[in-house]
Amino acid sequence: MNKALQISEAEWQVMKVLWQSPGLCASQVTAEVSKENKWSDGTTRTYLRRLIDKGALKFEQDKSDSRMYYYFPIIDEKTALESESKSFLKRIVKGRVGVVLASLIEETELSDKEIAELQNILKQRRGSKK
Repeated sequence: MNKALQISEAEWQVMKVLWQSPGLCASQVTAEVSKENKWSDGTTRTYLRRLIDKGALKFEQDKSDSRMYYYFPIIDEKTALESESKSFLKRIVKGRVGVVLASLIEETELSDKEIAELQNILKQRRGSKK
């Protein structure tokens, strides 16, 4: 993945389904995303095609039924999140990362575990700058 991957909010919903259950056919993806949205099978197929074109998904044709395709993520969720974060920071924040992070931390319910993870990340960053 050479360029930054830009995935729409709707496409993220499709990706989340396939990260949880890779190898679903379009109708199975539709069934999963329809728990939150009332998408038609055609809408889901459009998002699947877009994600293939963007290099986020691949498909395999069923050997016994040439009309059936199964979809698989090419990129993992962590990589996609990192790419999206970098794109957001570059487009929107433009160097004001600290302000955004502080705002997110103040406005988000965090568990003790999440707070400890953030503290560890900051300690590592501080140590790498010495």
